[in-house]
Amino acid sequence: MKHSTGTPNAAERAHMDKIKDRGVCVCCRQRGYGYKQLVEIHHLLSGGKRRGHLFTVGLCQWHHRGIPPFGWGDAEALYELGPSLAKGSKPFRAVFGTDDDLLAAQERAWRGE
Repeated sequence: MKHSTGTPNAAERAHMDKIKDRGVCVCCRQRGYGYKQLVEIHHLLSGGKRRGHLFTVGLCQWHHRGIPPFGWGDAEALYELGPSLAKGSKPFRAVFGTDDDLLAAQERAWRGE
């Protein structure tokens, strides 16, 4: 699949690998779930276009693609974890904020705040 951001260079790849290695879903953390988990790279947008590989955050499968944790249904995931971006950007943004808010939340998590 070809994306507007192209293939990441070494620094961009290292940045995205850092996000995966840290395993912090910025949305789960806001909901009080601070454990390390499998996260996926979500590219942040500006004007409907990806801002680049350095403008990325870690999201779990639920918050990124709407796949609930094993053994949970959608209703339970929604109740416990909040809205999924894949299932509706408006409810997701109402709870978790803008792309800039997500990026700032990730930076705070990395600083341990």
